[in-house]
Amino acid sequence: MFQVAKRIASGRLLAALAGTMLATALFALWFASDLGGARATLWADDVATPLAAATAAVACLRAAARHGGRMRLFWSLLTAATVCWTLAEVVWGVYALVLSEAVPSPSWADVGYLGAIPLAVTALALHPGTRASGRRRARLVFDGAVVASALLFLSWTLVLGPLWRSTDLSTLGGVVTIAYPFGDILILFFVVLAIRGMTGSERLSLWCLLAALGAMALSDSSFTYLTEVSTYSSSSANVIDAGWIAAYLGIALAALASRGGAWTPQPDRSRPSLAALTAPLLTVLLALIVVAVQINLGHRPDRAAWLMAFGLVALVMVRQALALLEFFAAPHEDTLRLSERIAEAALGEAPRPYPARVPAER
Repeated sequence: MFQVAKRIASGRLLAALAGTMLATALFALWFASDLGGARATLWADDVATPLAAATAAVACLRAAARHGGRMRLFWSLLTAATVCWTLAEVVWGVYALVLSEAVPSPSWADVGYLGAIPLAVTALALHPGTRASGRRRARLVFDGAVVASALLFLSWTLVLGPLWRSTDLSTLGGVVTIAYPFGDILILFFVVLAIRGMTGSERLSLWCLLAALGAMALSDSSFTYLTEVSTYSSSSANVIDAGWIAAYLGIALAALASRGGAWTPQPDRSRPSLAALTAPLLTVLLALIVVAVQINLGHRPDRAAWLMAFGLVALVMVRQALALLEFFAAPHEDTLRLSERIAEAALGEAPRPYPARVPAER
């Protein structure tokens, strides 16, 4: 019976994934081609986006009902965040569709957008996957810091740097504009931290959540850049708007993939795999590629970008040192556990139960 239920759940997840990808592709094509006219496309955009956000809110609420403890708190806070996003999208639609005026910056919609960020960060900070101790806890923090630093460097080089130099940060609108990319990077940091601390089916849910929030971060950065160069208008649909639809549906997909009672924290004594040792280096490689392309195009990185680059290299070096210490310490810890069992058997004591080893991180 359990196997049948598992297959049904897997089938539903695959169908939901296919539906999310198809819906995102269709809306992107619609927004890019203005099918049915500009006004019809705008209605499709500003109605589909809050509906997608509401779908995510309902899915997160159902996931909270399936879980208990910290996982229930996690999904409850994520429900509150998606409700804020939903209300913000509704307010945005009222400006564009009902009042037929350009959405100001800042606007009441920004209250919902920015209000969702601390709720999402708090949810991820309380996720069971962020709980660890010792060297492994430090490595997990450095994993997230490396990824977040690389994303910050890329965002600064491509979007934030030019925006920072041209935006008047003494105004509320300027602060709001800058807040979105930084908030997205903070959220992605905690998602990576949670993924590195989980195994089993719950890790799939977190990967879906990472993809969804990554799509949101990309759309936010694109929106910020296009707004700054005055090529984004709230009175017409834009292809990047499909990114927010994908993000909300991705959050709903993550909630669907989260099964009650299925989460498994990584044991503190598990040895990091080769993939775990090398994965953060990919973000550094991407950052180096961007620097090379920028220099080749004649755009030299500014002082802040160089500081971020050197900070990223330092973080990677410390992180790799911690990972190697953990890697070489694992056999010694296993030997100690075996010695304890032999001693207990020689004394006629019942061996103490040890948690089952979980396969190394992939």
